[in-house]
Amino acid sequence: MSLLPSCRDVARHLSDSLDGGRHLGMHVRLHLSVCEVCRRVLAQFELIRRGAARVPEEGPSLTPESKARLRRALEPG
Repeated sequence: MSLLPSCRDVARHLSDSLDGGRHLGMHVRLHLSVCEVCRRVLAQFELIRRGAARVPEEGPSLTPESKARLRRALEPG
């Protein structure tokens, strides 16, 4: 049995920590210190998080004419 978590476990911990669910434990930080692949995964998660933070909560609203056009286009038949 290994003292270090698997890469899959580390990825799950990284995702949870970036979602605000938990702090990285010593075992995860140790794994990151020796695993370049997991460090890349962390960098990718952080890039996604930063990009998502830049997206506005709400986009522009459609005009009533655009909504009616979409409804017509989606009607069966």
